[in-house]
Amino acid sequence: MKKFLLCLSFIFCLIAIVGCNEQSKAVNGQFSLINFGADWNEETYYLVIPINWSGKAPVTIESIQLIKKDKQPITYEEDSIKYTFFGADRYKKSGIYSESDVGDLKNLNDVEIDGDGKITLKLVLGEKVKEDSERRLKISFKVNGKESEQIVEWNTLEQVTTLS
Repeated sequence: MKKFLLCLSFIFCLIAIVGCNEQSKAVNGQFSLINFGADWNEETYYLVIPINWSGKAPVTIESIQLIKKDKQPITYEEDSIKYTFFGADRYKKSGIYSESDVGDLKNLNDVEIDGDGKITLKLVLGEKVKEDSERRLKISFKVNGKESEQIVEWNTLEQVTTLS
């Protein structure tokens, strides 16, 4: 009986240690983006967007994708939306720009966010873009050398429509 209890307590301790180790691997921090309102038309927009990372350690952005709630990608064929993300100068004024006014576009890969930063979204809208509360951003990033991703809700993306 003592051997059984000793084995049982050993197994319990092992499970507790593994569980604590897995919890420490969780990413501490969330992304948030500022919302924009606009009368969207069938054209190309450049949005310089403030992005906030609430974690204590800085993150390095690997990629950002537009997806639906079911994690399927947003496509021009199905959703009438094309997009490309870029890095942005953190001192560039936030807002919606034309191609001639947006300025230099930086490669998004390896953009570091430590608290507040900026990204640029090139958004090409077709004629049949409908509002869709299922649209999301999938941000892939590294923090402390560990790869991770977050699905982020952003009202601006949900409310984009070219239909009157």
